[in-house]
Amino acid sequence: YQRRVRDVILANSLSVLAICAGLLFITTLHIKVEPEFEIKVNKVDVRHQPDHMTGRRDYLDLALINYNLAVDMTDSFHWNVKMIFLYMVAEYTNEDNAVNQVVLWDKIVMRGDNPLVDVKNLRTKYSFFDDGSHLRGRDIKLSLHYHHHLYPRTLR
Repeated sequence: YQRRVRDVILANSLSVLAICAGLLFITTLHIKVEPEFEIKVNKVDVRHQPDHMTGRRDYLDLALINYNLAVDMTDSFHWNVKMIFLYMVAEYTNEDNAVNQVVLWDKIVMRGDNPLVDVKNLRTKYSFFDDGSHLRGRDIKLSLHYHHHLYPRTLR
């Protein structure tokens, strides 16, 4: 009789624990956070230079961008966020491709780090070049993207 009571108590306790864990996980699915950010471009220099990567005598456009970036990720951290991956993307169109996207900068903000990113006169972290002469005279849209890396190792 005691064994049966112990098994019932254990089964009920595990059921309640599973329900609480499920409800706790659901709370993170509905948290919508839109971080505030500001990108200010200080200087853009587009150079037409030889393409040394292909071995051919082609030329390409290389853009050097100097900018200020301010991001507040304070509200993005909740109990289940381990880190946030931030990255800035340049997007433009040309005759060859409907959409061209290039990552210019990225940063990982870990829990416990300063969630405020405020950098001045930053240069592009990665090369921003186009195969050919498609950057000159184009409108280029800069946007900031982010992914939450949760403790159960899923990206959102």
